[in-house]
Amino acid sequence: MAGRTRGEWRQRRAGGGAAPPRPSLAPAPSPAAARFLLAPSNRWMIVKRFLTPEERRQLLAKALRHFQRGELLPNPSGPARYFAKVDEDPRVYDDALLQRLTRRCEQCLRLERVAHDCVLGRTISLIAPGGYIHRHTDAYREGLPGHRLGLEHCRCNVVVRMPHPSGRPIIEGEALDVEEGDLWVFMASRSAHETQPLQAQDPRIVFGFGWSVPPSHKFQPPPEESLWSAH
Repeated sequence: MAGRTRGEWRQRRAGGGAAPPRPSLAPAPSPAAARFLLAPSNRWMIVKRFLTPEERRQLLAKALRHFQRGELLPNPSGPARYFAKVDEDPRVYDDALLQRLTRRCEQCLRLERVAHDCVLGRTISLIAPGGYIHRHTDAYREGLPGHRLGLEHCRCNVVVRMPHPSGRPIIEGEALDVEEGDLWVFMASRSAHETQPLQAQDPRIVFGFGWSVPPSHKFQPPPEESLWSAH
């Protein structure tokens, strides 16, 4: 995704001979293309530097504050994992920053006017050292509250803290190269996802967002940056 450096090619004439032809250079990727990576399989997409440094700082303080107050609950799916469903108690967890980020995610991912997921909804996730996400999917199931049969569960996560590569998401066996401030999106109902045990002294922290989309939904490159970026 990074731009390529270009070496200077100098034409030299020897003994009055003609200079060799100047080699053609591949064009550098556009700034827009450098901001995202869409998997050839369309299983996932990464948007680089989605969060501003100040947004990431505020989200980190928010997550740690909820954790210290006991407002992030132990996740029964695995050890050293804590979470909160923002929409189950918005008076405790929701705020202007999260509302703004929700709108920006929808604009960036072309999900405006799409129904929000009602199973997980918006989430705060903290994984302590040694914790990990087991391999699973988040498919909708018949008869369960909030589950929408016939639709897919699309999720995106923004990276607030990634203290070690072991905390990177693994989607269908492929570890995504995400860094702090990045966003990744995937079809959680269709693609098995997991992490390795976290090998760090600090926790891994991400904020998640979800939507219910038709099975035909495809991830697309983000629109013009001015429509969604806060940078």
